[in-house]
Amino acid sequence: MKKNLALTSAAFLAFFSCTKTEKQISESSLKPHPLAVSTPIFTIDSVKVNDSLKVDENLTTAFQSKVLVFPNISNKTVLDSIYSPINIKLESYAKDQISEALKKQQNDFYKSSEKILEEWKPDVKQTWEQNSNMKLFSTLENFITIQYTSNGYTGGAHGYYNEIYKVFDVKTNKTIQRSDILKVQDPKIWSRILMDHFLKNDLEKGQAEMLLVKEIPLNNNFYFDKDHLYFLYNQYEIAAYAAGPVLIKIPFSEIKPFLNDEFKTKLKL
Repeated sequence: MKKNLALTSAAFLAFFSCTKTEKQISESSLKPHPLAVSTPIFTIDSVKVNDSLKVDENLTTAFQSKVLVFPNISNKTVLDSIYSPINIKLESYAKDQISEALKKQQNDFYKSSEKILEEWKPDVKQTWEQNSNMKLFSTLENFITIQYTSNGYTGGAHGYYNEIYKVFDVKTNKTIQRSDILKVQDPKIWSRILMDHFLKNDLEKGQAEMLLVKEIPLNNNFYFDKDHLYFLYNQYEIAAYAAGPVLIKIPFSEIKPFLNDEFKTKLKL
C-alpha cells in the first residue's frame, strides 16, 4: 500500500505531461460561463498529450493531459501563480520551455513507475493512468477563472480525482486571494454559513451522510459568477471519498456585509 501511495503522490506531482502542441485560439472563441461578461481579448495556446508506455508485462502507464499557454501575459508573478497548481516554475513561460518542463514531468512519472517495479510487480495486467486538464473556466468583467483537474489510477483500491480553481484579474495582473473578496473571515461565522448552504445544496445529492467534519472551514479553492461565491472541497477534505467533490454555492445577496467594498464595486453588487 505504501508503494501505491508513493506512486500516487508522484503522479499528482507530475500532474501534466506533453508531446504535442495545438493551434492558437483567442479567448473570444471559447464558450464562456453562462453568466460571464466579456474580458479584454488575449491569446490562448495549448499543449496536449495522449501517450502510453508499456513498463512491464503486467503494467502499462497512460497519459492524457492539456495545459494552457498565455503568450501575452507577461507578469512573472501572475504566471508563477497560474502554473503553480501543476508544479511548474520557470524563468520564462515561453511555449517551448513549458513543453520541456512537461516532458520532464512525463519522464519522471515513467521513471517512478519503473522504480516501484524494482521492489513490487502487479500480479495481473494493470494500466496506471494519469488524466489532467487545464481550461479557461469562465470570464467575468476583467476576471478569468482557470480550472485544473486531474484523475487517474496508480494501484490500490480506487483511483484519485482533484479539482482546483484560481481567479485572476487580467487588468491589474493580480491573482485574486480570498481576502480580496471577503473583509470578514471569522471562522465561527463562516462555519455556520458554509454548513447552512452545504445542507441546502445537498437536498438530492446525499453528500451530507458522508460528511467527515462537524464544522466546514473556509478554503482557498473558490470562484465566483455575478451572483454567487463558490467553494470547492475535494475528496476527503470534508467528506468521504465516495461523496466526490463538494461544491458549496453562496448567494452574494446573503453575504454582502462580509464583502470588500472594492469587490462589490467591480461586480456592481
